[in-house]
Amino acid sequence: MDWELLGPPNKRCYKKAKGELPDVLSSCMDFLRSEAFFLLLSNLTGLKLHFLAPDNEDSDEGEGSSGDHARSLAQGDGGVEQAGAAARSQEDRVPTCTAELRCWEHGHYTMIHDNGAERQQFALDLLLFCGCEDWEAEYGGFTSYIAKEEDEELLTVYPENNCLALVYRDKETMRFVKHINHRSLQRDANHPNHRRFWDFAFVYYE
Repeated sequence: MDWELLGPPNKRCYKKAKGELPDVLSSCMDFLRSEAFFLLLSNLTGLKLHFLAPDNEDSDEGEGSSGDHARSLAQGDGGVEQAGAAARSQEDRVPTCTAELRCWEHGHYTMIHDNGAERQQFALDLLLFCGCEDWEAEYGGFTSYIAKEEDEELLTVYPENNCLALVYRDKETMRFVKHINHRSLQRDANHPNHRRFWDFAFVYYE
């Protein structure tokens, strides 16, 4: 397999798989971005990630929408056009995802930055970890979620072998992967054939 070291250093430092993947990894990537998995995520989370997913809006929200629509009609033709454009915008949106197969080892990290495209909308993060047996929190490599302009962590996702994590975040929630420090070299001594770990990193958008 070929790996590409991503930068710049003021934003990230880790390796991403590039080129053709082995069949087993390619099949996993295809499954995680398949229509069937989008529907499964919709059923698990209540998000509208598939056109067959049920609409979870409660009746109060429905009444509010009706009232807003009535007020738009009362404003005249301009209001009707705006309401119609908004409806078409909602209908035209197609759920999408981004995907990476990442390799993490000593010295790797990501940093928070404000100009990332993923910060512009709500998103569902998926992390599926591999090869991280006996990984300790003190090594780093965990994903931290924090609120904008706040120091306290909202959530921490630690690498757990063969475990999948789902995190739904809003526009004000930022994330980073903690720097993998020198303590991780202790694990390297105990697992000479596992000097790194990997994860499938997907981000799903409604």
